[in-house]
Amino acid sequence: MKPMTRQEKNAQIKKEAKATVILFVICMLWHIGCGYGLSGAEIYFWHLPLWWWLSTPGVFVIGVVGVIYLLKKVFVNFSLEEDEEVAK
Repeated sequence: MKPMTRQEKNAQIKKEAKATVILFVICMLWHIGCGYGLSGAEIYFWHLPLWWWLSTPGVFVIGVVGVIYLLKKVFVNFSLEEDEEVAK
């Protein structure tokens, strides 16, 4: 864990929050889009309509893959406490 200044920490927090909101919007649009977009389709699998299979379990898969991506590429482990060495 490399030491970060207060400004770098704030920038990283904003970056992580922005990426999380983007993932949430993607999941929401997928869920709503599949629910309303495929509501007229008369395709059933295990007595459930296609829109349900793509929206509900589908958004779960997208969310899990998205969180794994965020953890590996966007999130950074750092301490929120003030470091004496960095401030000098």
